[in-house]
Order: sequence, then structure tokens, then C-alpha cells
Amino acid sequence: MAELLERNGNKVKFKVVVPASEVSNAYTGVFNALSHQVKIPGFRPGKAPKGVIEKRVGEDFVKNEVGQELVKRTYGNAVTELKLAPVSANVTMGEIAENTEFEFTVDAENYPDVTLPNWEGFTLEAAAPTIGDEDVTNAIEEVRQSRADYENVDRAIEASDLANVEILEGEDAGKTYPVYLERAEEGVRTALIGKVAGDEADVQLGGAESEDEDSTLKVRVTEVKAKNVPALDEEFIKGLNIEGVENHEQLLARVKIDLEAQAVQKGVTDRKDEFIKKLGEGAILEIPEVMIGNRREALEVDLGRDLENQGVTLDAYKKYLEVEGKLEEFEKDITTNATTRVRNDLALEKLTEILEVSLAEDEWKAALAGYAQANRVSVPRLLEALGKDGLENYRTVVTRDKALETAIARLSK
Repeated sequence: MAELLERNGNKVKFKVVVPASEVSNAYTGVFNALSHQVKIPGFRPGKAPKGVIEKRVGEDFVKNEVGQELVKRTYGNAVTELKLAPVSANVTMGEIAENTEFEFTVDAENYPDVTLPNWEGFTLEAAAPTIGDEDVTNAIEEVRQSRADYENVDRAIEASDLANVEILEGEDAGKTYPVYLERAEEGVRTALIGKVAGDEADVQLGGAESEDEDSTLKVRVTEVKAKNVPALDEEFIKGLNIEGVENHEQLLARVKIDLEAQAVQKGVTDRKDEFIKKLGEGAILEIPEVMIGNRREALEVDLGRDLENQGVTLDAYKKYLEVEGKLEEFEKDITTNATTRVRNDLALEKLTEILEVSLAEDEWKAALAGYAQANRVSVPRLLEALGKDGLENYRTVVTRDKALETAIARLSK
């Protein structure tokens, strides 16, 4: 028998009373299991009396095993009876004795109820950006710049050059590194522009405002290389190997088509983001702390993985923030981010439920095929990598995205 004792928002407390007969059955089951698991001199497995077993393992151990078994047997039925969906639970067991009722209480955080705003009245401002001639020109220029090469020159360093420099001090002394002046920090650019091969320079790292002596690096310029950007001629255009593009006019047309396709996709993405933001902000719900904590942990795991790719651990990064006096701000930001993501997920989940959206088999197969292609693996390899939980999570993501598209389509009518 289950009884709800308290409800305060998502927090609930309930009691479960287990009849004496079930308690006796649990005792019998525990002793039977222990009689086969615990070796007792003088007795064959399964033949030792209960009293001997209890002395061997201890009365408290037996009671704990019985209590755990009874909670396991009755907890699920209790939350179903009370129409609860706990996302976390703390069980407090009462006294346990054979042939006596057993009682335990549960303090839990329940899955939140969500009330959505009037999303059908949303007005979305996001739209596909307009592609003009300047956008096309800039895109082609980026391609030209990306295909530039560098050649040695006997002159002072200029703003677009590549300079090879040798470290003169510290543990990296003797090592040579390339410095692309166009992408270098201000302190590096200031120190190197105007220098010629053979000159030495004190490079200020971390920006010109840094006063830390450790941020100054003594280097010697070993080479100066000028940037050569290829001319936008027929040879360059043909070298791009774009099917159907052999001259400047055709290149302009193709780039504009591609940019317009990207703009359309950006418009779709921006409208989705705007809708989700409004949906989440307008939803009425109380988020369980455990859900925020779990999402926060997941965000930190992702951040830690990114930092490790850069050779930095999350702990080291946090220590740096602490020294800089920015750790508290970091902790606040990551909690805010986690809260927003959970809120948006819960709102989308409710939207999916309201719209009764599900995936047809062909839609699911198409989604898997697209995901596999994006990751350059076969579908079977993808399924193996995702595993059961990962597959379920991805299906949830795809289903919610379909619900999102369905809702936005209604706004357009």
C-alpha cells in the first residue's frame, strides 16, 4: 500500500507499507540465497540453518538485504499507484523484522508538469539572409586567400607576410615556429612588423596590456615570406574543379546558388532556434535540481573533452579561472546554460506529446542514413557506436525536430 505524504512542487514524499506475509517471503528468499553463497564449515551449500547463517553474516546485513529486496519489489508499483514519475529518490527504510509489516518512505523529485505558452500565436522574425553581389565576391575572395602560397623575400616584414621565428630563451629555445601576421595577436604583430631576417624582437604575448614578464618572448626572425594570392583568372577557376564552371561568369552564378542554399538553411535553423527560445522562456514548469545537475555534469564532460584536445585538463582550466577571479562567473554561466537546455528540452518534449508526433519507419531509416553519412561511417557501424541508449537518444532528437518543424509550419499558414 502506498500513501502520498507531502507534495511541494516537484518534491514529493510518500510511504509504502509492505504486508507481513511479503516480508516473510523476502526473508525466506534472502536466507535461501545466502545459504548457497556463504561457505559455512560443516554444512553443504543450501543446508545451513537460518540461525547459523545470520550469525555468520550478521543480523544487520540480513535486514539490509531483506529491506533492499522489498524496496525493489514494491517501489515500481507504488509510484504507478500514486501516478508519480520520480527523477530522483532517497529511500529511508523503517524497522525490519520477520512476520511484521515493513514500512519505508521515499523523498523524491518528480518529473515536472509542463504548461506551454500559446505557441501558435508566435511571430518569428528570423529569415534567410539576402545574398548580394558583395557576398558572392567575398566568398570567392576567401577561396583565393585560402589557396595563397608564400615565397621568401629579402625585405622587412609586412602585415600580410609569414615570418618564421626562432625562440631564443626558455625550454623551447632553438625551436622555430611560423607566424602568420594577418592572424597574429596585436603584441606579436607590433613586435615583428618592420623587422628583417636576422633581427631579434621581444614579443609581448597575451595582448599589449599584459605586464607579466613571463609573457615576453625573445625571438629571432629567420625568414620572411610574402603572401601570393592567385589571380582570379581562367586557370584558377578551372583549378577549382567545379563541374560546369569554367569561367568567371559561371563561377559567380554557382557561388550565388550555393550561398543562397546556405542562406535558406540558416533561415530554417534560426527560425527553429527562435521558436525554441520563445517556447522555453514561455513554458511554465519547475525543473528538478537533479536534472539541472545531470545536464551540468554533461556540459562539463563535453568541455573537458574539448580542453583535452588542446592539451589542457578541466581541473587545470578551473584553477586558472580561480586565479583570475573568474571561477564563480564560470560556474554561474554553466549552471544557467544547463538550466536553459533542460527547460528547452522539457518544452520540446511537451510539444511533441501535444502534437502526437512520431517517426515513420522510412523517416527513421533516412535519419540514420543521413547521420551515418555525416560521420562518414556505415549505418551498421553507426548503430554499433551509438548502442541502445545512444540510439534511443538520437531517435528522441529526431522526433522532437519533426515536432518543431510541424509547429513552425503551422505558424506559416
